[in-house]
Amino acid sequence: MRWDGRKWRPVLSRQELERRRLAAAEDLQAGMKQSDVARKYDVNPSSVSRWNKTLEEKGTKELRRKKARGASPKLSKGQQAALREILLQGAAAYGYDTDLWMLRRVAEVIRKEFGVSYNFRSLSDVLHRIGFSPQKPKRRAAERDQAAVQTWVEEEWEKNRKN
Repeated sequence: MRWDGRKWRPVLSRQELERRRLAAAEDLQAGMKQSDVARKYDVNPSSVSRWNKTLEEKGTKELRRKKARGASPKLSKGQQAALREILLQGAAAYGYDTDLWMLRRVAEVIRKEFGVSYNFRSLSDVLHRIGFSPQKPKRRAAERDQAAVQTWVEEEWEKNRKN
């Protein structure tokens, strides 16, 4: 519920708002007065007037909901492609000690290369947009001998496991 200055009103979804506009358009096309439509749908008469003007000039198609635009990206398509190439080369190639890309490191790279500031917490959307997903490193020792592990599994573990 929200207060509109006169009374509490329910908060309608974008789909419900569209349904109300289209129903009002049908009533207007049927010859109902704008003031009656405003009372019927409990909206401001100026909204009905705006809907009627849109209906007369552009038709019911313009009363349909449009996709929410959202904020425009800070990085252009070209910059996103360049960032993707940098990330694919690895963090070590960019000068870091390890080859892991962490969000803070990616934020630093974007700031250095493109002069654009991102909070590292909001970078997961940017990375997803250019084709990256979060990965967890395997918890294995770098010195692990895979052949010795396989031998142990085949010989010792097979002997000692319970049936």
